[in-house]
Amino acid sequence: MTSSADAPLTRALHSEAVSRSLRDDHDDLPDVPAVFALVRDMPYARAASHDPQDIISGWRGTCSTKHELLAALLAEAGLRSTVMACTQEIRPPAHAPAELLALTGGQAVVDVHNYLIVHAPQGDMTVDATWPLAAREAGLPVNEHWVWGQDQTIACTPIETWPVPVGQSVATFKDRLLQQRYTPEELARRDAFIQGVGRLFLAQNEATGG
Repeated sequence: MTSSADAPLTRALHSEAVSRSLRDDHDDLPDVPAVFALVRDMPYARAASHDPQDIISGWRGTCSTKHELLAALLAEAGLRSTVMACTQEIRPPAHAPAELLALTGGQAVVDVHNYLIVHAPQGDMTVDATWPLAAREAGLPVNEHWVWGQDQTIACTPIETWPVPVGQSVATFKDRLLQQRYTPEELARRDAFIQGVGRLFLAQNEATGG
């Protein structure tokens, strides 16, 4: 069990989850699979900042902020991880809700996606906490279970992939890739899409009392 004195972020995650009726105040601090599930099920929407405490208190994140937070939480549990970045083209499945399909305007939306390689004792494993369980209804790839040493499904089909260098800001690395590879028009469509998806998931979360 993780000691609360050695795990301030894990303690903060637990406390915020308790305040949202997602955990009981008397529960032990969440173990790694439970930490993953809590971060995964945060609504997909832009966080106020990339600071882990802000992500927890705001209880939302996109692929970059969720995985920055998850990497910091895993570090408190003694696990190293590498944040990965990859280019992608977003194409929601044809059976996705009409509201989600409308956000693409019938065209692929370009982006740089983030996920983790976790260096677990059982071996390196791909971890992707991007989409909450609720996103399954939209046909999006959700990783329901954490299985030690087993790769999870990446939330996209990577085109080009890079590890984010240790000590470098994930946001800065990602922004540089976006600026290098995409036009201002493509980036504007990306921004509108991410904001629109965030509004959809936040509205869904509020409707379900999350």
